Amino acid sequence: MCRIYRILALLCWVKTVIDKERNERDIFDMAGSGFASTVRLAKSSPNMWTAIFKQNKTNVIETLDEYIENLNQFKNLLEQDDFEAIFDEMKNTNRIKDILKGIA
Repeated sequence: MCRIYRILALLCWVKTVIDKERNERDIFDMAGSGFASTVRLAKSSPNMWTAIFKQNKTNVIETLDEYIENLNQFKNLLEQDDFEAIFDEMKNTNRIKDILKGIA
C-alpha cells in the first residue's frame, strides 16, 4: 500500500507542477538534480497503475480522502500563520526516519 500512497502523492504533485508552470524550462530549472529521481514513480506505466487503482479503488479513495484532509489542515495552519503548529507537524512526521531505520 505504501507505493500507492507515493504514486498518488507524486501524480498529484507532478500534475500541480505541470499545471502551475506552463514553461517547461522553468520546471526543469526549478526541479534541480533530484527531480528525476523524485518523479520516477509518476513516470511509470499508466496501464499498470490504472489496473492497481481499479483493483484497490476503495483503499485508494480512503487514502485520497486522508491525503486531502492533511493538505487542508496544512493549508489552514498556513492561512492562520500558525507556524508553531507547522513545526510540530513536521517534527512529528520526521519520526518516519526512526520507523524506517527499524525496518531496514
